[in-house]
Amino acid sequence: MPAEFENSYPHQYESRLSLKNGKEVFLRPIRHTDGYLLIDLSKKMSSQSLYLRFLWRLDVIPEDMLHRFTHIDYRNDFAMAAVIEEDGKEAIIAVGRYLYDSSTDQTDLGVAVRDDWQRLGLGKSLLRITIAIAKEHGISHFKSMMDPSNKAMMKILLELGYQVKYGARDGTLEVSISA
Repeated sequence: MPAEFENSYPHQYESRLSLKNGKEVFLRPIRHTDGYLLIDLSKKMSSQSLYLRFLWRLDVIPEDMLHRFTHIDYRNDFAMAAVIEEDGKEAIIAVGRYLYDSSTDQTDLGVAVRDDWQRLGLGKSLLRITIAIAKEHGISHFKSMMDPSNKAMMKILLELGYQVKYGARDGTLEVSISA
């Protein structure tokens, strides 16, 4: 890892998480070298799961987006990855992230979980951890767009107990979250 990223990589956020099925995953901040792991994650997600995360059909993650997803500052832009060993190598099975945009003074929040790892508490845990890290960095309000059919995310937000407001906008929901 180049010195510029090694010095800023926040090791303190690394942890292990036990899921509802008894399996354990390693949680760690995204690294700039994780591009190929994110491509692999997207290939193992259903088109519906990818659509619910990005709100547009995505066959392959564009290079500029991949760079943005992996080259983060760990303060205004942060992402946690859930990692397992699969077929003898590291695999990312879920990502929770936030991105503060200074031009709009808004912070986007998102989570994506590989289909075969859904309904195990991973998305909920990643969202809770990602929001807690954002709060450490002075961010406690988030604004995101969501498909109205994403009932699983609505349920998670309700269970986490944050103040959530929904508003219709161009066929999607604008979601405001205060933590």
